[in-house]
Amino acid sequence: MNFILISLILLLFIYLFICHYFRFQRVKYILTKYNHVHLDYHKAQEISLLTSSFDMPYLSQTSTSFALFKTYGIPTISQLLVRTNQLANLDVAGRRAEDTGVLISEFSLHDLDSHRARMALARINYLHSLYKNHISNDDMLYTLSLFILEPIRWAKKYEWRSFISIEEEARFIFWKTIGERMNIENIPLTCKEIEKWSEDYELKHMIYTKNNQICGEATLRLMLSLYPDWMKNFIRKILISVIDERLRLSMGFEEVSFWIKHLTIIIFNIRAFFIRHCTLPRIYPDDFGQGPKSCPMNKYGRYQRTGYVFEPWYVKETWFSKILPFIKKRPGPMYKSQGFKVEEVGPEKFVCKGIEEMEKDAENMKTRAIFQIINHSETSVTFRVDLASQHVKNRMEQENKNVWGTTFDTNKHLIGPQNLSGRSVFDITPLDGLIPAGGKKQLIVIFSPDHDSDFFSDLVRITISEQPVKLEFRLRGTGRQSTVYIRPLDNGNIVQKCLLPNINDALTMQMQTTDPNEKGIPNNILVVLCAQFINGKYVPAQRELIIGCASVSSGSKKNGDYTFDNLKDINSEGFNVDVPKGTVETGTEKIVKVTWTPSANFDPNETCRATINVTTKGDIVRIWRIILIGYVEITSSSDKRSSRTSKNRRIITADTRSRVSLGGTSQRIGKQVSTQENNSNILTT
Repeated sequence: MNFILISLILLLFIYLFICHYFRFQRVKYILTKYNHVHLDYHKAQEISLLTSSFDMPYLSQTSTSFALFKTYGIPTISQLLVRTNQLANLDVAGRRAEDTGVLISEFSLHDLDSHRARMALARINYLHSLYKNHISNDDMLYTLSLFILEPIRWAKKYEWRSFISIEEEARFIFWKTIGERMNIENIPLTCKEIEKWSEDYELKHMIYTKNNQICGEATLRLMLSLYPDWMKNFIRKILISVIDERLRLSMGFEEVSFWIKHLTIIIFNIRAFFIRHCTLPRIYPDDFGQGPKSCPMNKYGRYQRTGYVFEPWYVKETWFSKILPFIKKRPGPMYKSQGFKVEEVGPEKFVCKGIEEMEKDAENMKTRAIFQIINHSETSVTFRVDLASQHVKNRMEQENKNVWGTTFDTNKHLIGPQNLSGRSVFDITPLDGLIPAGGKKQLIVIFSPDHDSDFFSDLVRITISEQPVKLEFRLRGTGRQSTVYIRPLDNGNIVQKCLLPNINDALTMQMQTTDPNEKGIPNNILVVLCAQFINGKYVPAQRELIIGCASVSSGSKKNGDYTFDNLKDINSEGFNVDVPKGTVETGTEKIVKVTWTPSANFDPNETCRATINVTTKGDIVRIWRIILIGYVEITSSSDKRSSRTSKNRRIITADTRSRVSLGGTSQRIGKQVSTQENNSNILTT
């Protein structure tokens, strides 16, 4: 008996040790991976998902619900809700709550640039636009601030651990991006700033009105509908005890006794202690039944949830849901158990309305960026925005530059290719204006390319009150005309990096195109391979191409296919492709290696040239012309420097002009070639 007892105690200690060891592994993982990394909204969303779906899913969902509840303490918000009757009417309040959760989950649980996330945000924007004259920017900003701050506050007060600083920053960055895509202006730049702004806004605007009380009571009735009648009075007091005093007064709720508040804190503390010390961390995310894996598209082209809070809207009807006891509301046709489409989410009178506006808004989210100019001075200032590409002098100087050796990633003054129509690729609004003392101005950048390139670039100069010192930063973009694309892996093709398209030559090439599959500008890609000749032997050259299939917000979502045609033509010249045919899944890229091995009798003073076509099939069929050029560098055992051979032993300085066609544009390149004689009769270029 003693042996069994000792064994059980030992097993208990081992289990508790394992729980303690693994409980903080995810926090350590976040710190290790992201602590010294600049956070963009992609990384911020990754961190937020780890926190909300693995470490504290219940409090994340509950605090988000109470964040929305807290907005009803603002009279201008509650007034609109009462007027539209979307909350006070219990018959529709359940659906409104579920619809809100559906849209938030769509952009929170799915990649923010995915079709599902952007369409969910576009749906929110459309529904808000119907009441744009009644919703102020400050009310929107206050709501946004609560979605950022309330989960942080609840975790600190009730959860088994608080947010670490990087999690707070990630949550702010993620929701700030959401706010920008919802066209909310004057968003503070840090979590501390938005916390102070939110507190000041509450002090000024959170006061009691009858509409506040109507919305508050309606929300409590909805929450209490989950419980039996004999528990409702007690649960009501528990719910009121978790809201702060200012909100309670603004909604006219009764004051609860001290022991109820104390009991609530004890219950949460017991839960936090048990999770922290006695449970293992989650292996699978709790995504509320709406994540990418738990809620895929079904055969009806809809999304069926596997979980709900108040009413089983869009939840699949199963045999288990039919026999489950003590359930008042079960999944079925009246709750659209076949699933939802984003354009159907919202009030019944707006179902399937605004689809065109939503698709346009969703597409703009991928081609739009927002930044702010903040005036910290005590006087008003003017500003003027200039794009370098819009000045003819800059474009002419760029075209005459020596671009050989230019580094696209580091040279912020390099103007990338512009639209063939002559319009600038980037557009900024507004271009000028006045910023009051202590004020901010939000500028929107629109990216609108009309041809393919990985190197769209422009330089932005901002002049403040006509001062000689200008603020400068660089814009970069990538454009695709079709879902399937091809590009060099190392972006080492100097021709793609430089200058502006010569529009006249481009149009001439367009008229000369005879291939019916090459409508418009030909899709040419230059691949240069350099083989080594070391001690009498050739070392093969290798370059890598990326073939990708981009995801799109509308149209076909199918995978892309590619085929290298007539491989025998390039094989005879020593070129080879490792995977000449394949499929690329949507949203992914595949690396294809191109190699060149010179033949034994190849003259190292010459270059080898070959051309191969690649057919890609995505939303459209396109033919790409891959121009392959191979040359040799000789390295001797006595001189390890790589060099090109030449039969001339004199010093040569030549200024040449060459015209190269690439990516559908004909571009002039100025290059300076300087060679010098050396002891080994090798000229260095």
